[in-house]
Amino acid sequence: MTNTPAPYSMTTDSVIMLLFILNIIGISYVILMNGTSIIERTKGLFYYQHKSMPFGDRTHITRICNALMYAQTIFYLAIIAMATMKERSEVAIEKSPLTYLAAYYILFLLFFIVKRIMYDATNSILYSKKEMLEWRNLYFFTIKLFGFALAPAAIAILFIPSLPLNFVHYYLILASGAFIFTIISSAVKIIFTKRRNYLEIFLYLCALEFLPIAMVWKSLLQLSELITIKI
Repeated sequence: MTNTPAPYSMTTDSVIMLLFILNIIGISYVILMNGTSIIERTKGLFYYQHKSMPFGDRTHITRICNALMYAQTIFYLAIIAMATMKERSEVAIEKSPLTYLAAYYILFLLFFIVKRIMYDATNSILYSKKEMLEWRNLYFFTIKLFGFALAPAAIAILFIPSLPLNFVHYYLILASGAFIFTIISSAVKIIFTKRRNYLEIFLYLCALEFLPIAMVWKSLLQLSELITIKI
């Protein structure tokens, strides 16, 4: 009688769990070194609404802590992408899970690099230098905070494999809704202070936010198919 191998699970993948532990250690270092600064910046998203430039006086976050927060966001996105692709049964992740994880990680890393270039190029034309820098700092800080919001979804995938992935997707919809609400309200306070044309805000976000996300999803599907063929 032939033994049937157990289906692949990220919960039992020692390399992924090691990366998760290293991520937790890194974020613990971030909170230890710059926790107060992160809290002050987060408060600035909500409590300083009556100032024309509410985020001008910033507390300092070191480069290594910024890099670790970006790494957390990208790592959790890669974990969620792996789980989603595996559930869609379009890729054979169990054949080479680290290849998929590395590919998804690189894809999201490139996405944020391109997004930074797009935002800087567009905002340098549309807005003053002060507004551009202010909006860039706030927007990318919000992306780093989004990594903390992704943590429950990634932890559920890693430690509760029996949990239906639909619950994770529902949570992601709520977290993404909160992210979109935060950047819209911040955009109104920083770069749309003179005229609050919500159609203009919507078109701005469609060009720089929604369309790139749709392109990443398409790239994710094509990348998964390419890796599967190569493997």
